[in-house]
Amino acid sequence: MMVHLVGPDSDFDPEAAEPPFAVDVVQDLQLDYLWDAMADGDAFLRTVARAAMLQPVPTAAGIRYRQAALADCTSHRAALAELYEISVDALSLERGILLMPAKGRPESVLFRAVRMLAGMADQLDKLRTRSAAFAPGFGSPAFRELFAMIARELNDDYMRRLRQRLRELGFTDGLMMSAHVGPAGEVTGQVLRRGRDENRGLFSRIALRRPTFSFTLPERDEAGASALSNLRDRSLGEVANAAAQSVDHVLAFFRVLRAELGFYLACGNLDDALQAIGAPTCIPDPETAASTITTGLYDPCLALRAGQTPVGNDVDLDRSRLLIITGANQGGKSTLLRALGIAQLMMQAGMPAPATAFAAVPVGQLYSHWAREEDEGLSRGKLDEELDRMERIVALIEPGDLLLCNESFASTTEAEGSQIVLEVTAALVHAGVQVRSVTHLYDFAHAVDGDPTLGAVFLRAPRAESGERGYRLEPGPPLRTSYGLDLYDRLFGTDYADAE
Repeated sequence: MMVHLVGPDSDFDPEAAEPPFAVDVVQDLQLDYLWDAMADGDAFLRTVARAAMLQPVPTAAGIRYRQAALADCTSHRAALAELYEISVDALSLERGILLMPAKGRPESVLFRAVRMLAGMADQLDKLRTRSAAFAPGFGSPAFRELFAMIARELNDDYMRRLRQRLRELGFTDGLMMSAHVGPAGEVTGQVLRRGRDENRGLFSRIALRRPTFSFTLPERDEAGASALSNLRDRSLGEVANAAAQSVDHVLAFFRVLRAELGFYLACGNLDDALQAIGAPTCIPDPETAASTITTGLYDPCLALRAGQTPVGNDVDLDRSRLLIITGANQGGKSTLLRALGIAQLMMQAGMPAPATAFAAVPVGQLYSHWAREEDEGLSRGKLDEELDRMERIVALIEPGDLLLCNESFASTTEAEGSQIVLEVTAALVHAGVQVRSVTHLYDFAHAVDGDPTLGAVFLRAPRAESGERGYRLEPGPPLRTSYGLDLYDRLFGTDYADAE
């Protein structure tokens, strides 16, 4: 049974390997604040939220599929919670009934499997009953197919036969097998047999009906008991393995169901947290031809940390693959860069975006290149570390991916840093990579402005005469001063810019 609530073609795996540089992206975009809100104290929901956002859906159709499913979940929060609890209860059987070894003698394996299947049959019954009740209210393709699959595969006849087989596997009437005697007198060709239904009545078992053959082991016949036990285990081997595989199959179904429902539950938690502080969200458009167009975009992690909605910004890149952000330090440049990255990941997870309107082309993968603190071990300089990290990103990044750069190569001289970042940026943009770059390097920004083949869009963080920052970035080319004192203050912890 396939769940397919987060994708039409495959199930969601919260334990899948994370993409390269995921740790850097998490650190640079400060995503932990977002996942804490989505988890609402539940470690499993946090794991699911992290996996979903770090595995971006690459197509507009896939994103729309999740958006439709999330809309259903938003409209039916109680139903979502009830279905999630059913999956949790089914999986909790592993910690309750199954306090016995999963491997060992076939008889033990079979006993464990039958106990487990009996418990899960109750949860499957509950799932199909509640699904039938909820189905009329859900309209998304994901939930329509899930409910149809449950109704089709867990019908009355199937559940009746399942419970009948479980009763038979309890062997309350004894174990029946057939066997042959080999050339040396050994037992061969053992096969476990099911008793015929017509032989299960009371009168079919009385001695007058047919001859009865039996034997009794002496009380201390350990060799005989061992031989009989071996015969029993050999007869039960295949059945025990089949029952254990059935348990694994049903458990896998409930694990996926829990993970995929958990993702939508986590989205609801985030929506509650953002609504509580008055932060708006919108359903993003992944089918636009523009690279990115957004109104009122803000950093949701900053909003959650501060407990209020930050100043929103408008960005219109049209079809441009390159955005250069310059201007005053502490003017909101890095915050906007983070907001662009987070909104892209949220959209490609099928989630609402932190803006009043957001449209963007889906990307393959998101990378980030932030300036880092000095190496405490002093094993290498900041420039060497930045070059090494950028080299590894360039080796992995592909056309259609997105790279966020924040003050890259600002640790060296203006001329050297500008030349390095210009060559890297131009090569990536011409190769089809989208680049968003915050920089104080005027030579770099000016060179980009003078190269029409790059088609860059420029935003600038203004600085009022009083020194105050409004955090509203404006379209505009880079200024020659590039607020060098702001950069100096940031790097060395001084406040010369405020004393201008």
